[in-house]
Amino acid sequence: MKKLSIFLGMFFDAVAIFLSLYLSALLKFRWGIFPGVSPVSSQIIIYGSLVSIIYWWITFALTGAYRLHWDRSWADEIKMVFKPVVAGFVILSLFAFLISPQASIGRWIFFVYFALINLLVFSARCFSRLLERRFAKKKLLKRNALVVGLGRSARDLENYLAVNPSLGYNIIGFINPPHPVTDPAITRKSLGEVDDIVTLAEQHDITDLLVTIASNFHNDILGLLLPAVQSGIKTKLVPDLFDVVAGHVHNTQILGQPLMELLPDRLSFWEKLVKTVGDYIISLVVLILGLPLWIVVSLAIVIESKGSVFYRQKRTGEGGRVYKIFKFRSMVADAEKSTGAVWAGKDDTRVTKIGKIIRKTRIDEVPQFLNVLFGDMAVVGPRPERPEIIQELKTTYPFYDKRLTVKPGITGWAQVNLEYDTNIEDVSKKLTHDFQYIENQSLFLDLEILARTVLVVLTAKGAH
Repeated sequence: MKKLSIFLGMFFDAVAIFLSLYLSALLKFRWGIFPGVSPVSSQIIIYGSLVSIIYWWITFALTGAYRLHWDRSWADEIKMVFKPVVAGFVILSLFAFLISPQASIGRWIFFVYFALINLLVFSARCFSRLLERRFAKKKLLKRNALVVGLGRSARDLENYLAVNPSLGYNIIGFINPPHPVTDPAITRKSLGEVDDIVTLAEQHDITDLLVTIASNFHNDILGLLLPAVQSGIKTKLVPDLFDVVAGHVHNTQILGQPLMELLPDRLSFWEKLVKTVGDYIISLVVLILGLPLWIVVSLAIVIESKGSVFYRQKRTGEGGRVYKIFKFRSMVADAEKSTGAVWAGKDDTRVTKIGKIIRKTRIDEVPQFLNVLFGDMAVVGPRPERPEIIQELKTTYPFYDKRLTVKPGITGWAQVNLEYDTNIEDVSKKLTHDFQYIENQSLFLDLEILARTVLVVLTAKGAH
C-alpha cells in the first residue's frame, strides 16, 4: 500500500506538471494574448508537456519528495515544492542560455509557468496527503511501532495516536525502559526488554521505535540507536522540557506527531540511488584513468622499501560490520608488529619518504576505491576506524556508535577541514565534523566535499 500511495503521488504530480506547461504554452502560443507570437501546433505543446514530466519527476525525486507525506507539515510541503522548482528553473535557464544566448521565452510567460507549477504541484501534494490520511484512517496504510517506556509520557503518546489515526501508527506493544518505573501509567504486560527489540521487530514487522524515556538518559537512548538502525527501524523520541529549552525540537511538526527523529534518513531513495551510482562511476574513472600514475606509485613503494605495495587493515563500517580496507603502503613493512594498533604520529619515523608524499596528497587512499566497488565504503562519508581503536574511543565518547550509522567514505567533511588524527584528543573535533555531515547529508554537500578533496590533492594543503 505504501508503494501504491507513492505511485499515486507521482501520478498526481505528473498531471499537475503537464497542465502547468500545457496551459502556459497555450497562453503564449495559442490564445493570442501576446501579439506577434508565431503559433505552435497543439501536438508539439502536448509532447513538450509530456517530456517535462520526466524532468520534474527527476528534480523532485532528487530532493526527497516522493516519500509518504505523513511526517510533513503543510509548511514543509510548500518548501518541498518551491525549492526544487526554483532549482529546476535555474537549470532550465542555464541550459537555454548555453544552447542559444539570444534565446528568450518572454518574462511574463516565465513567471506564469513558475506560478502555475508551484500552485498546481502543491495542490496535487495536498490531494495526495489527504488520500494518504484516508488510507491511514482505514488502516490500509500503517507503520507498526514499539513504545519504549511505561510512564505517563507513554500513556499520553498512546492516547494522542489513538485520536490521530491519520498519522498511521499502529502500536504493537510496550517495552520496559532501561530504568524501572516506580508508578507505571501503562498497566498491561510489556512485550519485553530493550534487548528484545530486534527480535520483536522481526516478529511484528516493526518500522518505528517510539522512545518516551527522558532525553537526559543519554547512554540509554544511544544504546537503542545502533541495534535499531541495523534493523532498519526509525527511532523517534518524545521531547521533554529539556529538549524544548535546548532548542532540539525546532523541526518537530506542530500539526504532526509530537516526536523528533533521532536519526532521520537524510537522503531519499532517489538520492541514495544517485549517490551509489555516482560512487561506482567515480571509482571506475579514478582507477582506470589514473592507472599509469598508480603503477608509478607502486614501483616507487617497492623500490624504496621491502614489502607489498598494498596494505590491508581491518576497519569498522556501517552497522559495526568489520571489513578490510585497501591502501598504498606508506610505512615500513610490519610497522605495528611489536606495538599493535597505535596512532600514527605527526612526524612518525615509520612513514617512508614515498609514504610522506602519498599521505600528504591522499594518494595512499586511492586503492579504497576498490572497497567502494565491493560495497564496503562510499566515496564520501566519515572515515572508517579500526575496531581496536573504536573500543578505546567508546570509553571516552559513548555516542561514537552514531558514526557507524552511515557507510564510511574515502573522504569526508572532517578530512577536508582537519589534519590526520594523531591522538584520541583529536577525535573530538573529527567527531564534531562527522556528526555535522551525518545530520546534513545531501548530494550538494557531497559535491562540495569532493571539490575540496580535489583541491587538497592538488595543493597538498589541509592534509599532513
